[in-house]
Amino acid sequence: MTEMIALHSRGVSAALAAHPVSREEFKAYLHAVGQPIPAPLSQAGDPHAPVTYVSQVNASEYCRWLSAKEGRRLRLPRMVELHELADEITQEGINLEVWSHFHQSRPEFRGGMKPTFLCEWTQETDEIPAATGAAARRVLGSVFYPPWVRQGSNAIHAQAYLAATAGYSFVTFRIASDP
Repeated sequence: MTEMIALHSRGVSAALAAHPVSREEFKAYLHAVGQPIPAPLSQAGDPHAPVTYVSQVNASEYCRWLSAKEGRRLRLPRMVELHELADEITQEGINLEVWSHFHQSRPEFRGGMKPTFLCEWTQETDEIPAATGAAARRVLGSVFYPPWVRQGSNAIHAQAYLAATAGYSFVTFRIASDP
């Protein structure tokens, strides 16, 4: 069972996983549902590190699978919940250990470089018009840059738009549940 942190402030009432889903946990899911392990996940790496290269769509499917397995409703967090989690962690003085997923695979990050911080999928999505002006619209997934991440003396508070059906090397996810 995943360690959860209860949030009950500023209109937010939910529980969020203390840590993102690990490579090991996501591999167990792929094995259980009979899906092949994608190349980035089959490479050597810390099994407890946050899983990356998972699309928002696949992260949601993982939450549905885990819901059935654990007998409770699990989902991707909302962006406001991740903000509240960050605030609660800051108030409690907890020092988050953020995994640098680049240090093993990218030579320029080896040998004392600062860790690279991961972004997280949320359940929010937006429809963005196609660049051609055509009537067709693409559904894109939100990604959250946790506000406890600092760049110099500034905290990063941003939202980016990425394809909900694609996985990225810098995006992970965690699970959430309603009370």
